Amino acid sequence: MALEKLGERLVEAGLVTAEAIDQALAHQKITGHRLGDCLVELGLVGESSLLRFLAGELKTRFVSTEKLAKAKIPSEVMDRVPVRMAEAQVFLPLAMDDERQILSIVTTEPQNTDLLKEIALITEMREVFAYVGLRSAILAGIRKHYYGDNTAFAALEQGGPGALKADISAVANAYEATGGQDARPPTAVRLMVDTGKQTRASRSGGTSIRLGATQLREALSARGAIGDADYIETLNVLVGLLESPQEHMRGHSAQLSRQAATLARRMGLQPREVAQVSIAAYLHDLGKRPDRHFTLASNDANPEWKAEAKRLVRSPIKLFETVHLPVAVNAILAQIYEAHDGSGTPQGAAGEEIAPGARILAVVDGYLDLTKNPGNALGRLLGKDEAIAFMTERSGKLYDPVVIDLLGRLLSGELLRQRVDCEGRQVLVADPDEATRTDLHDALSKGGLLVHGINKLEGTIDALLAGEADLVAVGLRFGLPDVIALVQLIRGRPESAGLPVVVLGEPPDAPGRESLLQAGPSDVIPMPFDPEEAAKRIQNLFRDHVAHGGPGHLVHGSFDELSPGSLMGILGHGRKSGRLLVRNGSQDGVLHFERGRAVFAVFGGKTGEPAVQSMLDLEQAEFTYDPEAILLDIPHMDKDLEAVVRQR
Repeated sequence: MALEKLGERLVEAGLVTAEAIDQALAHQKITGHRLGDCLVELGLVGESSLLRFLAGELKTRFVSTEKLAKAKIPSEVMDRVPVRMAEAQVFLPLAMDDERQILSIVTTEPQNTDLLKEIALITEMREVFAYVGLRSAILAGIRKHYYGDNTAFAALEQGGPGALKADISAVANAYEATGGQDARPPTAVRLMVDTGKQTRASRSGGTSIRLGATQLREALSARGAIGDADYIETLNVLVGLLESPQEHMRGHSAQLSRQAATLARRMGLQPREVAQVSIAAYLHDLGKRPDRHFTLASNDANPEWKAEAKRLVRSPIKLFETVHLPVAVNAILAQIYEAHDGSGTPQGAAGEEIAPGARILAVVDGYLDLTKNPGNALGRLLGKDEAIAFMTERSGKLYDPVVIDLLGRLLSGELLRQRVDCEGRQVLVADPDEATRTDLHDALSKGGLLVHGINKLEGTIDALLAGEADLVAVGLRFGLPDVIALVQLIRGRPESAGLPVVVLGEPPDAPGRESLLQAGPSDVIPMPFDPEEAAKRIQNLFRDHVAHGGPGHLVHGSFDELSPGSLMGILGHGRKSGRLLVRNGSQDGVLHFERGRAVFAVFGGKTGEPAVQSMLDLEQAEFTYDPEAILLDIPHMDKDLEAVVRQR
């Protein structure tokens, strides 16, 4: 038998007050509509009562607006569902159980089996389980999580009775459209809620999702043909072509992407998050005015610019809306003009409300604008020290103090000097415990190694795929089966088979120790460990790896961060070999060196030592150091690089 109209069932269930019934009766006299319809039209039913009742009728659960406003939905869940589909069908993905191939969503139509089948097909999930929620709350959730609009739910609260009326009408239509079908209760996949200081699981029960061997293999094999690095390089070429006619902005996005990515790594962002920062850096100016470069400083100094920045901030998102950019990229682009104290635009978000990537881009973009763009907020170019001082004065107001501090370290050349000295090689410390990562990071850094800390196994996989790990130290806190699976995968891939792998922690029993040793780690360091002693063991493995042909990696930088004299001094003192590519505007140059001695140089129409001297005279230029490059030309010089620098 068909279900009765929602309004009548609410009356029967006693979920509306006598006063509400009186109002509905008065409205009925005017409109002639049925009593239940009048209750719906007037919005006389409270949200909790409505959703609780509806969830019971449809044999599912409900998600209130309050809980949805606090929900912290992982970006990988959002990336499974195209935003246009979510908007058109009014649903929001909540959580995903990869192991069982289950996606949980909130929708106004939990009984719409055709919709659930379509979502399962698009997301490649085995099953989709639906919670019920209000239409306005779901749309606000889409604005918040897909577009980075942190004011979405605050605006919803100001919607008034009209919004509630629309909500209830939508629920009523969905209710009547079910035709009395039974719904299968959703699985208790945990919905994570952000409490402001920490993240906790809701008490609705749930299954913990563990990354096992099968999932690790799938994670490695299921990547697309075009990886993050290829995608970023494509953007580098295309955006570089767009910027080339603009004298002062030529190469701006490439430099912004590189420096922002360096800061993102130092802030502990996962490799995929670092890639998202790089992507946002390349896209941040697209669709905006070529004659105005909006930054926090320019917006703060000029209300007219700030108003225009507010209008144009989403232009890159709109340009790429059919591409389905990663959710995190959209959030970064939407918040790049948000100030640390809440005085920015478009939402007035502050502090931790602003995505880390947006805070990073705002700082680096601001610095480059002050030092490269004569049309900046001050109307003149600043030197490096003057620009840092200007931004430091506004630290805590416009800029994140943590990022400002890291920018100072970046521009001091400390970070780039370390990358050059390590030939781009990096130690990856993966452990869920922050203290362990920090202690080992500090001890290894003292020994001159470049270290990146990661708190998730998924991040470790991303770093391996990106070639950003030359030694992996992984904590047993991730769980013995997962660590064994990770070691087996590293050993099973030709690209990483010879990679040193150190396990931090020892299994408590003999069978566990035997299983771990069979996987093939290079070393197992029992916990708790002395950081200095652990660092020595790791350093020895790292040096052995390099000595046995462990390849170096490209190092990108600029003479803003590291002067040409300092760079060549490091290459000479370290007896480095390889190639240095230098680009200054339209001029390109190359310097080959073997064991710290320059053997070939061409720059600005000069060759040999005069070419090297011309490079040393440059104040600004971008460079790429390739430690694996081989000279294919005939050597035409033999000069110690340190001696060349001293002779200037």
